[in-house]
This record gives sequence, C-alpha cells and structure tokens, in this order.
Amino acid sequence: MSPNEQDPYVLLGVSREASLAQIRERYLILVQVWHPDKHHSSPENVRAEATRQMQQINRAYKLLTDVRERETRERQARRAEERERAKGQQAGGGQRAQDWAAQQREAREQEARDRAAHERRAREHAAREAREQEARERVTRERAEAERLARIREREAREHQHPSARWTHPWYEPANLPGPLTIDPIALSLADGAEGYTLLARSEDQGSVVFFPGADGELLLFRSAETLHRYLTETGSHELADVPGWDDFMNSILKNGISADNDRSFDFGLILYNIRRPVTDWVPRLFITNRDLIMEIAEAFQIADVLGLLSAGSAIDTLDDLMRIVDRPLAGWGARRRLEAMDSGSASTAWRKVIRQVEKRVRWLR
Repeated sequence: MSPNEQDPYVLLGVSREASLAQIRERYLILVQVWHPDKHHSSPENVRAEATRQMQQINRAYKLLTDVRERETRERQARRAEERERAKGQQAGGGQRAQDWAAQQREAREQEARDRAAHERRAREHAAREAREQEARERVTRERAEAERLARIREREAREHQHPSARWTHPWYEPANLPGPLTIDPIALSLADGAEGYTLLARSEDQGSVVFFPGADGELLLFRSAETLHRYLTETGSHELADVPGWDDFMNSILKNGISADNDRSFDFGLILYNIRRPVTDWVPRLFITNRDLIMEIAEAFQIADVLGLLSAGSAIDTLDDLMRIVDRPLAGWGARRRLEAMDSGSASTAWRKVIRQVEKRVRWLR
C-alpha cells in the first residue's frame, strides 16, 4: 500500500492548513458517498469496498481532529504562559518566572513526545488493519478461484463421461420407422460462442419428424467433429445404429469425415447479436433456420416453455411469418413495413428466453 493511502490529509482530500471546520465539512461529504448504508443494495464487492473506504475515512478524521484539538490547546497554553510570564515580570519574580517557564517547557516537550507516540501507534494500527484486510481479500479471491477450478474440473469430468445415446423424440420407435432416416451432422454455436456438433435425423415418412442423439432428456453436443466421429464408430457406446439408413450414413462419414456446411450450421450467438440492432437490420434467413431448429429440439425433448414461446400467435411466430415473406426474392413493401412497425422488444425478449431454455438442455461431451 502506498504512503498516500495512509496519509489522513490525502484520504480526506484537505490541505495540511485546513481548519477543524473544513475537515469536518469534508468528512461529512465523504460519509454521504461511502457510508455502507448507501450501498446496501449494491454488489458484494462494492459493499466491501465501501466498508473499507469508510473505515479509512473514520481513522483519518479522528486523527486530524485530535491534531487540531491539540493545536488549539497548545495555542491556549502558550497564551496563558505569556500572560503568566508578563504577570511574573511585572511582579518582579524573575526566578519564579524562569522556574515556571522551565516547567511549561518540560510539559510541552512531554506532550510532544506523547503526541508522537500516539501518532506512531495510530499508523501502526492502520497498517495492521490494512494488512489484515488484504489478507481477508486474498483468502476470498483464493476461495473463489478454487471454487471456479472445481466447477471446471467437474464439468470436464462430466464431459468425458459419454452416456449411451439414443434417438430422442416422443414418437421415436425403431420398429415403426417405415423408411430410412436422412441423417446429417450439424454444427451448433451457443450464446457464449462455444461450437459443438451433433446429429439431426429426419423421417419424412412420419411427417418430417426430427430426432436427435440424447441421454437423460439432454441433447448431446460434442466439442469437436473428431470426438463425434470417434463416438459414432464405437457402436457399443450408443443405441443409434438400429435405424434404417444408418449404414449409408456411416459409410459416408467414414469416407468423407464429419462436416457441416452453411445449411447445417446454426448460431444462437448471431441471433442475440442481431436482436440488439434495429429490426430492419435482422437477417431473415438466420432467424428462420434457427427458429426451425429450436422448434425441432423443443418437440424432440418436450421443452414445454419453448413450445409455448413458439406457439401460434406468439411474438416469435409473428416475426417468423414476416421474416418468411421478407426473405422471398420479390417480397412486397407491405411486409417490410409491417416488419419495421412490429414490437421488436417482445420478440427480442422471447428469443432470449427460448435460447436460454434450449441451452439448459444441452450436455457437452469431449
């Protein structure tokens, strides 16, 4: 800690010639700023900083007021000494005046020694409190860092535990699939920018029903295409192979690897970026494709809150209708005007909610 931080004049922001009234006035101003009661609803780190500042301000104020009061007493004592000396000289008591002056001088020297000792103890106390506060803050930081690392280790350990995946949809029954599934790898970027890979299997014979690899009600999302490839080739680790069309899909990825082109890449982060801008700047194709994917995930994993936010007449449904019209090559000016006039705030809020709810049902795997 720098010396300035322990200097009471610097802490209170007053000059060394400031009067007691000026010091008190400055103290009251700082109390209005830093008193902990002013920050009871602030974050914990702000409350802690306010408490620390108020402690330093109180110590500095007490020290300076003690100094000013001692200076006042000293001035009064000097004036009294001068009066007494004048009286002694007038009375002709020269020796007695000298003795009295010596006593007063000794008293002043003793008071100066006492004052120096008090100020030294005050500085030592302030330094000790500062060290203790720093130690407490260090312990708090270390504990928070340890908890963060523990959460990371727990998450990584969970990601390395590969559950046995199965195709997920309330209608999924392998025996009832009359035709082969169309299976494609897809890439999905979440709101925090993390990108993963999973599969999307579509059964056109059942009205375009979409299945996803899932376990325990969670969508399995692999950190890399290589991890997904390795997992799929270990057929004993999942229950995805017992569907028509699986062999053709595996032959394809064994030959070409796993990749997702633009039509099979989805980005929730771009949605959140778009909704911070005027609605006329939103990219229709982006919202259409991501809305369709979220609807398919919500139906497959039965996410009721998301299905409600996507239901007919909802803000996202209204936006989707307009986006599909505007996305046409010869979109009418009427659709664009309706898009510009719509309540984009409710649509933005709904999009944030559906993305948050879907991401809660994602399980990452390495």
